[in-house]
Amino acid sequence: MRVFPALVMLLVAGLAPAQELTVAEVVAAHRAGAPEEGILRLVRESPAVVPLAPADLAKLRAAGVPERVIEAMAVRTTPTPTPARPDDQRLVEVVRAVNSGLPAEVVAEQVRRSGKRYALTVNDLIYLKENKVADVVIVGLVASGAPLAPLPASPPPTLVPTLVPSPPMLAPTLMPTLVPSPPVPAPIEPVTFGPLLRMTGVFHRESTGRLVLTADRLEWHDGRGSSQDESVPVASYRAVWLARVAQGGRGSVAELRMRTVAGDDLTFRDADWASGGEAQVAELYRALEKHFPQLILRERASR
Repeated sequence: MRVFPALVMLLVAGLAPAQELTVAEVVAAHRAGAPEEGILRLVRESPAVVPLAPADLAKLRAAGVPERVIEAMAVRTTPTPTPARPDDQRLVEVVRAVNSGLPAEVVAEQVRRSGKRYALTVNDLIYLKENKVADVVIVGLVASGAPLAPLPASPPPTLVPTLVPSPPMLAPTLMPTLVPSPPVPAPIEPVTFGPLLRMTGVFHRESTGRLVLTADRLEWHDGRGSSQDESVPVASYRAVWLARVAQGGRGSVAELRMRTVAGDDLTFRDADWASGGEAQVAELYRALEKHFPQLILRERASR
């Protein structure tokens, strides 16, 4: 075993071994007096380093091997995580646009105007989240894959058989009679609710503004200016429910909560909720219940 010092000097001099560098070789090099920089060079230039177990780390520290050397060995044996790749490769361009510094609202609008359809998978959503793509862009991508609602068309007239008397000695004859078609429901007129307090994200970032409900979209007009406005298709929402929240120790008020298909939450309260106001939230909930009943959750535990 006395060959280690000579071996160490050769390794430090630049003759890297053909096999994996072992813990025993590093300990031997340190005990033989090899300089720290030389051992670091040995670790970095070796073809491979034996994976370190907890016992190996303890052995290296017990032998007095410098922490820089131990860290260098750990880096060589820890696989570099492979960045996630989306199933839809077009999302790479979306991430590049977001990372270029363009406002998220601009990117979301470009997605809408492009006319491209995206059917996002779970892997796609993970890829977007890992690359810090804003929720408004993700919602726009999800909405692009929603089926377009066809324009209401008047159904053809219904033929109802009517018994018409025939001349004597002949069997009765069935004659078609036109029955008027049912009326087509009128489209939803835009309705404005507000002023409202909107809260987004885990830390409940707040802003005040007005919400406009149209036939297929919810448009947020932010009190801070048009640069903060958002327009989101109703198809991007998965659930809507009412909850009660404590109001300054004087009872509770209603707030409306919405969850998107991307898993993000929005919360709306009346701007004067602290003094007991909840009329605007109640009106908004009734409008959504009337026009989009499929979104309503009748019961939801308060968080």
